[in-house]
Amino acid sequence: MKLHSFEHYSHDLATVARDAWITTRVKSTLARAEPGLGLHIHVKTHAGMVALSGMLDTHRQCDQAVSLARGVHGVIEVDGSALRTHVFRPGGPDEQ
Repeated sequence: MKLHSFEHYSHDLATVARDAWITTRVKSTLARAEPGLGLHIHVKTHAGMVALSGMLDTHRQCDQAVSLARGVHGVIEVDGSALRTHVFRPGGPDEQ
């Protein structure tokens, strides 16, 4: 029973370490791509799935952030649905 517990524990540690490495790589990739881009994006990684959130200036920056994150080794999938912009979209939730 102890062996199974140790294997489960070590697998969880490996996953956490890999996710931390992926998060760091995504943040550094974003920071190198465009000045200030990495500062405005929060990155969370769970089992290789990367979630991006934050407020950016343009929709192009949102697309660029998702594309850059997808290019990082170890990333399985990227969710950029929580990225927002300061740009007003006609017909969006702000329009009444």
